[in-house]
Amino acid sequence: MASIGVVIPCRNSRPLLQQHLDSLASWLDLAAQVVVVDSFSTDGTGDFLQAHLRHPKAAFLQRPPGLYQCWNFGVQNIAAQYVYISTVGDTITRSGIEHLLDVAEQFHSDVVISKPTFMSDHARPAADIRWPVDDLIETLGVTGPRAVSWLEVLLFTALHFDGTLLGSSASNLYRTDVLQRFPFPGDFGKGGDGAWAARHFADVKWAVTPEKFSTFLLHADWTAVAERENWRTSTRMDKVMRDAIEVAAANGNISRSELAAHAIPELLDTVGQWLDGKQAFDLHRARRWPWYLNPAAWKARSCRNLQRRRVAQWRSQAVTRLRTQVAASNSR
Repeated sequence: MASIGVVIPCRNSRPLLQQHLDSLASWLDLAAQVVVVDSFSTDGTGDFLQAHLRHPKAAFLQRPPGLYQCWNFGVQNIAAQYVYISTVGDTITRSGIEHLLDVAEQFHSDVVISKPTFMSDHARPAADIRWPVDDLIETLGVTGPRAVSWLEVLLFTALHFDGTLLGSSASNLYRTDVLQRFPFPGDFGKGGDGAWAARHFADVKWAVTPEKFSTFLLHADWTAVAERENWRTSTRMDKVMRDAIEVAAANGNISRSELAAHAIPELLDTVGQWLDGKQAFDLHRARRWPWYLNPAAWKARSCRNLQRRRVAQWRSQAVTRLRTQVAASNSR
């Protein structure tokens, strides 16, 4: 079996630690190393983990608060072939870890994505939340593990700028050297994984599995204040993706003719116009005066809704083209 390293980022997580260690106990022997990154916790989190985490190659490090900065710091200290990010409160089964490794090896993937189930902060199952990975699995009729092309990643990322195809790292596996070369950006607030997918859709090999074997804890926002401020001023996702397309095309990683055949430029134009309208309407809603008393706000809302309908139309056409391509490929 390929080697796997585990990063455990944490910050003032003491109430969740015993349950988290209990969940790790069923599979942690599969890990070649464990790296704990504590963000200067003040509730005894670091001391508890040092006292109770049992692994022959465990390292306990500290770094100032910052969600993705801690992830990146931990990954830089991993020497194993693959890395799993085990955020406190999130869980995965032993068979789930083994399945992710098998899929990564089978398809020579750098990223394997799947969908978790959701848990409330009272350790009870929570209502399901539809994520972009659901759309990909359902639209493409994914019934078992399979590779995902750069075009498919691009399309489903472009259609879900309000989410991320990565979903939760509680249910994903990454090739270590890929994350070391392409770390998660820390200037998009808690949307760093979404920005990562938009930037690197063509830089890495993707795979997906429809199996569910992990849980994602619906907890409070753990991003640092600086990260939340970064999100307010960050580059908009459509611009991130346009820049990534130009770089990938210049490097020969993607085909401009294939982009044109699937009308990706037109889709991005429409998505950009929808985001323009959404931005304008959100500004009206953020003001003290009730937006519904402002004719300009109603106009902005109407423009937003029009562009949203246009995005839906483009989506339908793009998905039809993609399904036709997939069907033709499967029939060969």
